[in-house]
Amino acid sequence: MRPLRAIRKVNLEQLVENENIQNISVDYNGNLVILSVTKDGGDTLHSIFHVTASGVRKIFVPPVKEAFLHVQPLREHWLLVNGRVMDNQTHNAFVYDDQQGLVTSFHLGDGIEHVQTTDQGDIWVGYFDEGVFGDTIGTSGLLCFDQKGDIVFDFDALVKLNKKIPLIDDCYALNVITNDIVYVYYFGDFPIVALRHKSEYELWKDQLLKRPPIEGSQAFSIWEDHVLFSHGYKEKGTVHLYSFTQKSVKSYLPVNEEGEVIHYEFATGRQHLLYLVTENTVYQIDLKLCLSSF
Repeated sequence: MRPLRAIRKVNLEQLVENENIQNISVDYNGNLVILSVTKDGGDTLHSIFHVTASGVRKIFVPPVKEAFLHVQPLREHWLLVNGRVMDNQTHNAFVYDDQQGLVTSFHLGDGIEHVQTTDQGDIWVGYFDEGVFGDTIGTSGLLCFDQKGDIVFDFDALVKLNKKIPLIDDCYALNVITNDIVYVYYFGDFPIVALRHKSEYELWKDQLLKRPPIEGSQAFSIWEDHVLFSHGYKEKGTVHLYSFTQKSVKSYLPVNEEGEVIHYEFATGRQHLLYLVTENTVYQIDLKLCLSSF
């Protein structure tokens, strides 16, 4: 299998030290956002590590009783989300300022798999199967909220108008490119749907997306007419490049700068960047640069 070079971005052991990593995501500028958690008696303490070109900024979150699972910047504040909630009223999204003050809170539903914000304050939320088939607001599999917590897009509304679009049973992967362009990939048919301006769509659904190596991926990056997927149900540790125009798949084995194989545990993607996470290190593959060198 052909190698594909990735670069080291973060040494997790040095960064978080004795704190436990809760989640690793990517912001709307392609920067890593790492959420860690520790216990202090009956309280849960969180730290946010925002990794940018200028360095690492550490943000502390006020003590809470339950651990948050997701974090994203929300304008000048920080959004922290608990992925599970028992009813349709309990708040599980909390917005904090840099002084650890609570700005607002609201309900985002149960069974949250993905949270990605935009620079204009949109909050895109993808739900796994227990949220889709549960009793809260995430039954469509994909919602977009404004920064006040009000729903401004519901995937079900788009499906009702366009019967060709398959329903979401489980939102496997989400990539919010800009305020106006969002890609979603999901179970059960594993199509890719591009959403534009919350009202227009493009659907890619062919046999290549229904069989390995693409089936079951949980992260991807995208540039022009190519998508780079993390591994799916099979071929762990590989990445797969899919071409919309050629309808072809090429598989690669990610390697580091020394040519050593990267045995990554999971991946996260945003825009044209795919991050591969091992036990101690986060690596980056820039699809835009890769395509220019092929």
